[in-house]
Amino acid sequence: MTAPRTGVRLLVVDDEEQILELLDLTLSIQGYEVCPAGSGPRALEILAAEHIDVIVMDVLMVPWDGFETVRRMAAQFGAGLPPVVFLSGLARPAVMPELGPDVVQEYLVKPFRPSQLVERIEEARRRKASG
Repeated sequence: MTAPRTGVRLLVVDDEEQILELLDLTLSIQGYEVCPAGSGPRALEILAAEHIDVIVMDVLMVPWDGFETVRRMAAQFGAGLPPVVFLSGLARPAVMPELGPDVVQEYLVKPFRPSQLVERIEEARRRKASG
């Protein structure tokens, strides 16, 4: 059993319902509190209303892809934006898109093990706290 991560809230964003449900279950088992969102616009609404510690964001979505969603979040929340872990079935771009000076980001290529996702989430939290 994993040690509880009491009070650590994740905004998990994916436009594929089955993947969103799987991520919700996987991360809940790991002890996180999960706020699921099925689109970028819905994620922005949740972020405005809830305290979120880390955002887990799929890259390939509609109507806004993950990068566009984070750009909009960064424009609204600036330095208050939680760190972001991007998930994608595509290799990490050689040059990541410019998302704003305050965006702390990690990138994980699908498929991945739950332990790899937890490592990226915790690394994003450490980087945000240190910097």
